[in-house]
Amino acid sequence: MVEPLDPGALLARTYELPAGPRVRLRYARRSDAPALRDLLERRGIEAGDVALERLVRYDPTRRAVICATAPIAGTEAIVGVGAIDLARPDAEPETLVVDERLTCGLAELLAAALLGRARARRVA
Repeated sequence: MVEPLDPGALLARTYELPAGPRVRLRYARRSDAPALRDLLERRGIEAGDVALERLVRYDPTRRAVICATAPIAGTEAIVGVGAIDLARPDAEPETLVVDERLTCGLAELLAAALLGRARARRVA
C-alpha cells in the first residue's frame, strides 16, 4: 500500500528518486498533449486522441491528473503521468504511466501524490 503524500506542498518542490533525475510534479495542461503522446508511445500504450484529451482536459474538482517532469537532454521532459477520480470515496489511481528507463521509484511517488489529492478532497 502506498502512503498518500501531504498535498499541501506537493507541487511546490522537487523530489529525489532512488535512481534517476530529480522530478517535479504538476497538474497536466493542454499543451502537454504531444509530450504525453510520446510518453505513452514509448511505453507501448496506444495513444488515441480521446485518451489524450482525457488526460489534458478534466474538471479539477472531480479528477486530478498529475505529470512528473525531469530535466532530460537540456529540456523539461514529461517522464510520468497519473490520474485519479476525486469523486469516488475509495479512489485508486486509474492511470499511472512512467518511463522506468529514466526513473526508479516514480510510480510510487505519483501514486502517493494522487492518493494525497483524493484524501484531501474527501476531507474538504
